[in-house]
Amino acid sequence: MPPEPNPAICPRRWSARDGRWIVIGLLLVQLTLFFQLSPRLNVVQIAHRWGVLVIPPVFSDLYFIAAAGATHRAGGDPYAANTFDPLQRPYNYPPIWLHLSWHTTLSPPVIQLLAVVMGGFGTAAYLWFLGPIDRRRGILLGVLVASPPVVLAAQRANADVLMLGLAALALGLFRRGHRPAGYASLVAATWLKLYPLAALVVLLREPGDWLRRRAPAVLAAGALGIVVCAGYLGRIFANTPSGGLHSYGARVLAFWLDFFLPTYGWTVDRVLLGRVCSLLALAVGLLALRIGRGPQPLPPAAVIPTELDGFRIGAAVYLSTFLLSVSFDYRLLFLLLCVPLLVSLASARTPDRVWGLAGIGLVFGIMWPNGLFWKPLLIVKEASSWALYFTLAVLLVRTLPHDWKEKLRLA
Repeated sequence: MPPEPNPAICPRRWSARDGRWIVIGLLLVQLTLFFQLSPRLNVVQIAHRWGVLVIPPVFSDLYFIAAAGATHRAGGDPYAANTFDPLQRPYNYPPIWLHLSWHTTLSPPVIQLLAVVMGGFGTAAYLWFLGPIDRRRGILLGVLVASPPVVLAAQRANADVLMLGLAALALGLFRRGHRPAGYASLVAATWLKLYPLAALVVLLREPGDWLRRRAPAVLAAGALGIVVCAGYLGRIFANTPSGGLHSYGARVLAFWLDFFLPTYGWTVDRVLLGRVCSLLALAVGLLALRIGRGPQPLPPAAVIPTELDGFRIGAAVYLSTFLLSVSFDYRLLFLLLCVPLLVSLASARTPDRVWGLAGIGLVFGIMWPNGLFWKPLLIVKEASSWALYFTLAVLLVRTLPHDWKEKLRLA
């Protein structure tokens, strides 16, 4: 697909008017505040005031991966006992990470360097995906980038930062017509984590002939990552903790009902309640599918192809992770890919403006309200997560090509 102009701003390269400078500036202001406060408050206090529940040490998730590699090298089974992890957390990543971290030490300078490189890659790839933007979009995205879920991902150096970077890299490559390299980036993400397989929904953007010849190979390569670690899936899921304070997903509602209802004399079976919530989410998704099929697809003039692709990936990741499991908030990073399209819809003088405004409001409603600020905000966050699930499902169906069912059969 040939490169397309961005209607938000004319220049094709960085300029003084480019709103991406605002995103970078707000990031630097946030880092400055953290460094200025650090002599008087410890990391835990600073993070709590920002709405982030810290798990020391800093960059703990990179320590976790490196520790699993060290345990594996020592002849142990990190899925049973990750003995070198400072928090003794059992390993719950695909086995490929054990080989990628084979030469990684637990030395703090090495971990810090890797965290900075990963964060820099994720940030640079996202800004590259955005392309030149206006200042209003820069402010909006800058405020979202400073939100607690993003800070949580950065503080832990979670691998989802790398996953966002690979998805954004793919989108930038798509914009420049490098489709094989773009899909290779998405396939790499599916090998490193399971959920990026949902990002391959962008295959439906392709013309029928290309889809018939190339899509099976792309899907097979993406699915192969799951096949390779199929024998580990049970242990991965069993070792993955779940909770409610810093999580989203259909079953988070069961967590909170189990937390509050017993105080009023109600007995709750969280497992059964979780299944009911999953069925409710499935019903809401089917309703959204039916509503999304009603109107005509979004007019191509309202948005640009890269925004559509970014929205499809971000929405598909959110919808699949919401429906299938309880995910920690740092996976909300992928909502940043949805925002450009939502802003374009909110700015258009069409009936779709309502969907864009609602989507932006709900993204803020799930990313900024936090129980560490004020406990009742958890109600706002939980309500926003369900409403956003419905909104993104409707819009995802409407942004798919009109012949997506036929293309799905071809693939």
